[in-house]
Amino acid sequence: MSKHLSTPATRRTFLKNLAVAAGGVVLLPLVTGCPGVKTDPIDDASPAAPEAPEAVPTTKPEGWDPIAYNKARGNAGKIPETYHASINGPDGDAKHLGKHLPYVPEVDAALVPEGFVAIMWGDPKKGHAKHPNAAKSDANKEGHWYNWIEVRKATAEAAAEKSEYPTWPATGDIKAAGYLVEGDKPMDAEKGIHTIYLAKLPGDVKKGDTVRIWAHCLTHGEYVDFLTV
Repeated sequence: MSKHLSTPATRRTFLKNLAVAAGGVVLLPLVTGCPGVKTDPIDDASPAAPEAPEAVPTTKPEGWDPIAYNKARGNAGKIPETYHASINGPDGDAKHLGKHLPYVPEVDAALVPEGFVAIMWGDPKKGHAKHPNAAKSDANKEGHWYNWIEVRKATAEAAAEKSEYPTWPATGDIKAAGYLVEGDKPMDAEKGIHTIYLAKLPGDVKKGDTVRIWAHCLTHGEYVDFLTV
């Protein structure tokens, strides 16, 4: 059990928050966005049982702890078992769970297409390791990058947008493929830690809103957090 959920009272409060926040099904027609980034309608069903830590809240729960939540959900099956020793280890919070949490980097707003948000993983300002990316290889035939990101306004009833990233690194027009790069570097420099993802925003999201980010790392499973855009 995570140190963040170390007491029965804390666990009850955490699971109660998830149950209260779990939502229903929201569908959004297909939209077109940044060229090369596939966006699809979302079936946003979330389990409501308080016994299920894998439930995905639609609104930000009171006392939200993304490390504790993602550890509990990961151990329940949303992170591969081969990674459990890492996330539950002494450096699991910063180097493994924190590494997979989203943040909005400082980037020239003119580079981000209208209706999109720039996202990176592993905020160094929080002491988290930066997330690497890797192309498909003999050692990892799937590759190691975020192949989809879902963005949803953090309200009880809202639409959601899912952007997909079928390849990494991108060649040619990387913005058309759904990426930017932090600084003047090749996308695959330093194990790809400077990769920025461009994720489509739902039409009901405006500046200053809190959104839920639900995303999938090909190697290490699913992660959920809330950001202000």
